[in-house]
Amino acid sequence: MRARSITMLITVVASSTAMLATTSHAATTSPSPTASATTTAPMPKTTVTLVVKGCEGCTIGVERGLKNEPASTVQPSKPDHWDGPSALVKNGFVTLTVPTAYTAGASFTVSAPWEGDTDGMTNIVLGGKTPPATLISVARATNRTKATACWAGTQDNQAIIRVTVIRRNLGGMGDKKVVFPIAWASPTVATVGPLTKTLGKGLLGNQDMFFC
Repeated sequence: MRARSITMLITVVASSTAMLATTSHAATTSPSPTASATTTAPMPKTTVTLVVKGCEGCTIGVERGLKNEPASTVQPSKPDHWDGPSALVKNGFVTLTVPTAYTAGASFTVSAPWEGDTDGMTNIVLGGKTPPATLISVARATNRTKATACWAGTQDNQAIIRVTVIRRNLGGMGDKKVVFPIAWASPTVATVGPLTKTLGKGLLGNQDMFFC
């Protein structure tokens, strides 16, 4: 009778040990609820290729600035001050990768190795009073009195903007004539926000950021 009791006790202990091992293995292999909750999908990106004429070796940059007063209507409303990447024009083009959500309200800058002391940064004019996809000649570009550098953006993963850059002498520091790069998209692209008065010869620029 004692031997039978001992045998039953050993069987119970063995079964309990097996259950504990199974439970422990399940606990170590189950995914953490906290870890799963914090996993986020990558932000969609857009590759913007700017095909640039007349500015080999220039630096093209992208940024996003939204007005506070009056408040910008561009969505999403954040970030309202974003400095994006920049790159040198090589073989007539440059490629910039931008979060797709940031393309609405984005603007592009040009810095040329041959420009003078301009006391600011040139922006690429993306449009004006004409509809998108309008071809813009040099004469038309340099006679604009109002234009904008604010892109309406895209939901596509790729975009191409064709840009022309020319040199013009305008007043710089102390009203001394210096060489400015004047840049515009041709054909024009869809833009957002009101038009801004140009600084002469169709030039748009800024000393901080072009706010949309």
